[in-house]
Amino acid sequence: MSHPQIEELSSSESDPSIDDPTDFAPNEILRPSKIPARSTSRQPNIEHLQPQFQQRNTNDPEKHKHYQCLYPLYFDASRTRAQGRRVGKDQAVANPLARTIVDAVASLSLTTVFEPGKMHPKDWGNPGRVRVLLKDPQTGKSKAGPRIKNKHHLYIQVSEYLQKHPTTVDTPLRYRIA
Repeated sequence: MSHPQIEELSSSESDPSIDDPTDFAPNEILRPSKIPARSTSRQPNIEHLQPQFQQRNTNDPEKHKHYQCLYPLYFDASRTRAQGRRVGKDQAVANPLARTIVDAVASLSLTTVFEPGKMHPKDWGNPGRVRVLLKDPQTGKSKAGPRIKNKHHLYIQVSEYLQKHPTTVDTPLRYRIA
């Protein structure tokens, strides 16, 4: 086993004065960088769609506790039932987005709350939760009428919409990020 030894160097044996700060002029050290300005001519033409539903305030959890939750995971064809998919394999779609689910529920004229920051515990990579009011909390009667019989029927209706409007590479670019 070798034992390290400490040696003392004289100033003549040290490295050359490359890193000596006195060798640099102050105006060369802190000079503004020359970054070219962005040209707007190369920006793609992206249409930002405004939400087609009434966004409700989600700060009051008591108000929305009777709403049913829909996550993109429920309609994802790459997931199994054990992994959280809630519709049949033939009704599932590839890469569903929460925003597209909002459009599907809005097309059914149901009261909707979109929570883009919420995530399903089994699906952290695809954020977004959609809350839907199916039944009146006071009376227990259906708010959707005969169009939506129960929660599973809502899943089927949303999956039909998602199949008619599949997710493409450009789909996320259509939506404005706040």
